[in-house]
Formats: sequence, C-alpha cells, structure tokens
Amino acid sequence: MRVTPSVLTTATVFTTGAAEPHDPAAYAGGTTYGFGAIVKVVADFKIYESLQAANTGHTPSTSPLWWRILGATETAYNAATTYGLGDTCSGNHRCYESLAAGNIGNPLPVLPETQTTKWIDIGPTNKYAMFDLAANTQTVLASPLTVVITPGQRINTVGLAGLSANQVQISATSVLGGGTVYPNAFSASSTGIFDLNTRIVNDGYDYAFEPFSTMPSMVVFDLPPYSDIIVTITISATSGNVKCGSCVMGTFIYLGDSQYGASNDGQNFSTVTRDLYGNATLVPRRTLPKTDQKLTVAASRVNKVKAARVLLNAVPALWTGLDDGNNAYFDMLTILGIYNKFTISAPHNNVAEVTLGLEEI
Repeated sequence: MRVTPSVLTTATVFTTGAAEPHDPAAYAGGTTYGFGAIVKVVADFKIYESLQAANTGHTPSTSPLWWRILGATETAYNAATTYGLGDTCSGNHRCYESLAAGNIGNPLPVLPETQTTKWIDIGPTNKYAMFDLAANTQTVLASPLTVVITPGQRINTVGLAGLSANQVQISATSVLGGGTVYPNAFSASSTGIFDLNTRIVNDGYDYAFEPFSTMPSMVVFDLPPYSDIIVTITISATSGNVKCGSCVMGTFIYLGDSQYGASNDGQNFSTVTRDLYGNATLVPRRTLPKTDQKLTVAASRVNKVKAARVLLNAVPALWTGLDDGNNAYFDMLTILGIYNKFTISAPHNNVAEVTLGLEEI
C-alpha cells in the first residue's frame, strides 16, 4: 500500500489544452450533433455532452438518453454585471450560482469559503476539474488533452483517476537532470506510453463477443525526484472526448503490504420511495466507493506509519493497495479519498498490522 498526498494546487504553474472559461457553442435545435459534441444552453445555465451520434432535435434539458450535464456555464465574473437569480459565472477557477436577483458588485466566495448571501460555489471550472481531487467532477475535452505541470518540489508519483481514454503518455524534464529524465532505462514504460485498453476474457464466448473497455485509473511511482521537474501528460482517445476526474502528483508513503481478504463496497445514496399502491419512484444518486484493507509492515516502520496517519487526517490522497496496474485487483484496491479507520496493532515481535478503512470523496 502506497499513499500519495497531492502537492498540486490552483497556484501550481501548469497549462492545459482546456480553455477557461469553458465556452462551447450554443445548442441549436436543427443541428445534428455527433457523439461527444459539447454545447451550452444559456437558459439552463448548463453545458451538455452528446451521448449518441446523429443527435438531432433532442432538447438537452429533457433528453437524458441523448445528453448529459457536464457542468455550469462559465462566464468570467464581472463586478459591473447585474446577475439574476440562478445565473452562473466563473472566477478563481470555480463556478458560482447567484442566490439573488439584482446581484451586482458582490464579490465571489474564496475557498475555503463556499457560500455568501449572494453566491454559492457549485464546483470547479472544466479546466481545473481534474485537479480538485473529487472523483465526481471531470475535465472533458476533445482528444487529446495535454497538461504541463511544474510541481515546484520533488515528486516521484503521478496518478490519474476517473479516466475515459485509450492512452496516456507521461514525460518529464529537468535542468538539474540534464534534460529528459522520464522515461528512462528504469521507467515502468520505456516510451512513457501506457495503453489503457483492456478486455476481460474468461471463456470462448467472451473472446468472441466481450467488448473492449478502458482502465479508469493508472499510477506511476518511478519519476526521478528532481526539485525542478516539469511533467507533461497527454491523454488521448480514439473516439469521443477525453475525460479525467483527478490528477495527483506527490511523493508516496509506503504503509505496508496489502493482504488477502481485502473488500470493496459502495455506499449508495439513491432513494426508492413507494406510494400507497406500491409504485416506486427511483432517484439515482452517487454510489460512494469504499474499501477495507489489512496491511503488514515491519515494526521499524511503525513510527513513519503513525506520522502518515497524522499527516493524512481529513486530507484527500491517492491510496493504492497494489503497484501493478495490470493486476485484476488494482482498481478494486485503489481509492482517491480519505481514511475513516486507521488502526495499528502489534501482533508479532517484528511485524505490525494496519487496518485501513478508506472512502472516496
């Protein structure tokens, strides 16, 4: 088990192929949209993504089989503009909704503040969604999505979660390192290119008919820790849009070896209510991934594990139970979130046990 607290913040110097504010073309009823097309509906204050090809005449707000909401419309905040109730705007790399009519000259909240009497924070902008560590927000862009990041300190780990893509390429340069420092002879990939395509085949029927899928997360732990490192990540898809929920960079902390018997669960926030005749009303909501794992670690490392528990108190981080991204259990034991249980016990003279309960944020 390795846990990586992210060092990235909105103050980190980086560039992406995503524009800010995100301002796609307005939806036009007579236009035929392809799979992955992105439009805005000003009246709804929302941005939508087409879920199907040959998408004609389906109003985004009333056609959930054809469109999904990506986020709020992003118009740069202007103190001289009068905003109406429900109007949206963007600033400080976040999106905000007006809570009042005649809203003029009222400053936006600044994190950690998320609400004032006039404004409420409704999430990150599209460009910065992949850096907010919340798995239910994504940066969505036509392929490819290229990100250049200068962490400003030593790191050895890059992790991506909430992915919808076919390939990731990672490279890094450093003046102190003499130029390109990743990939190198010791890298997980000699080219720095990682294939996300996968296909689970267990029998002849699966071989003939099982569709291809893509891995939702990947991690590399072997970046050389130069203090001036610059990392370039390119995420690409063969069709449709590239999507990335979270990008984590930092230095991993080794907590121990995951043992057999780990479990993965999901806390479902959907509701089912029934009327007097038994008819059900279903309200689908998020299922929160959770995992319980037991680790073994040398007694000599216990103090470092204790220090990590203090450091990670209510701090989102990338927890990876396994190092091998091709292992069938890799995603099952990977959580981007926080711990709700972190117990250290000493059942043996030289080996300690760590019981972890993790949940996604």
